[in-house]
Amino acid sequence: MRIAFIGAGSIFTPLALYTVANSDILANAEIYLIDVDAERLKFIEAVGRKIGRIFKRELKIQAFTDVESLRNVGIDCAVISVEKERYNRWRLDFEIPHKYGIKQVLGENGGLGGLSHTLRVVPLVLSIARVIEDINRDAHTFIYSNPEPRVAYAVNSYTKLKNVYGLCTGYLERRETLAQLLKVGEDEITFTAAGLNHFTWLRELNVKGEDGYTILDEALKKNSSFEPLSRLLYRVYGLLPSPSDNHVGEYLPFAWELVPEEKRGLNWIERTKKEGEELRRLLRLFLKGLVPKFAFSRFIRNPDIAMSILEGLEGKKKLQEAVNVPNEGHIKGIPEGTIVEVPAKVSPKGVKPLKVGLPREITALLRTQAEIQRLSAEAAAEGDVEKVVKAVLLDPVVHDAEAGLKAMAELMEAHLDMLPQFERGDVEAVGALL
Repeated sequence: MRIAFIGAGSIFTPLALYTVANSDILANAEIYLIDVDAERLKFIEAVGRKIGRIFKRELKIQAFTDVESLRNVGIDCAVISVEKERYNRWRLDFEIPHKYGIKQVLGENGGLGGLSHTLRVVPLVLSIARVIEDINRDAHTFIYSNPEPRVAYAVNSYTKLKNVYGLCTGYLERRETLAQLLKVGEDEITFTAAGLNHFTWLRELNVKGEDGYTILDEALKKNSSFEPLSRLLYRVYGLLPSPSDNHVGEYLPFAWELVPEEKRGLNWIERTKKEGEELRRLLRLFLKGLVPKFAFSRFIRNPDIAMSILEGLEGKKKLQEAVNVPNEGHIKGIPEGTIVEVPAKVSPKGVKPLKVGLPREITALLRTQAEIQRLSAEAAAEGDVEKVVKAVLLDPVVHDAEAGLKAMAELMEAHLDMLPQFERGDVEAVGALL
């Protein structure tokens, strides 16, 4: 098994290396770490080698600063978690639309910020995916890069890679918040969720072997402050959304006032940045021997999703609670080809997504985002300014056409150095429509 981690400096890689080191199935894999930041690459390589030593599984690691180096070694699996100037660009994605009165909760995966993010990340990931395609079209390709379903849509649509899966830890976040609310262990909660990434719905909920929704109802009576947006959606539509208010709120025009201030906008961006810095601080302490083995194991509570799926493909059958794949009847009422998030059975026979039924009122909410997913991914891949405009005017978070188009033009201008598929004339065309 030859596994490439592209964007190895991301927060996902230490967890993946820990999972490999503790897996009887994957421990002998050849691991290739790729990151354009040589300093960060050196750091994560040292972390990986130490993980191997302390868990007594000497990991076979090679490090490269160029994805093209993979052509010399070959790969069976690729994990893509790339981003450029994440926080500086994210702030612009939030601040510019907000200046025009567009109240997007995060501006990362939905709203105009999500569209702007898509236009930047899709070309980057496609350039990587095409190298993987040249090396091995059958390689299992796992995508963590956000806006993850739009990126996965582009890779599925514009390459011939056969096994592409978008992955997200959102379902783990929902399990954690429910455990805190219901005062039970996370391992005592199971659910079946389906929908679009960051906009899924708990079709079934089980707590300690009992109907979880009955238990949830009682808990909500005692906790009136729990996630106001999710609480409202549950009361109206009968299913609890996932993973949390601020992620779900990216796709709804009325979310801004309901999501607590500390969990939206610049407050959330700064919090996310600090969490990443804290993880790297802990990893530096780990390298110095100041974080013992047992503490490191407790810090990492769940196995990496991509590596867990690989274990299943290699013989350890399992149910993976959430994978993002093209819709092929998995959710009725959602257009075919849309990247949907559903559970899947994983075995040596492959990844088999399950069908999950959702109420038609919920699928109506999802269909709008499905069309935006398609338009934004195609606009990013093709450099199609008309599809950019259509995505802007279709977005429910855009309250005013003129504000939306001017904000989008300013976003494209601000990020033009990372939009090789567009020219300055394209930007001017967006702003000149009104």
